[in-house]
Amino acid sequence: MKKILLHPIVILIAGFVLNGIAWSVNIGHPFNTICLVFGLGLFFLGIILSIIKIRG
Repeated sequence: MKKILLHPIVILIAGFVLNGIAWSVNIGHPFNTICLVFGLGLFFLGIILSIIKIRG
């Protein structure tokens, strides 16, 4: 794996973990919503950054 793709892959993993926390933990409305929104944002940002890094 190239070092150039390390950052987008870490962002993808962080988004995946936050989405997993949002869907599995039953600890309250604000925390679940924040985890879901940030998780989805990081997940899609990681996908977009990996496409940009591969093409550029």
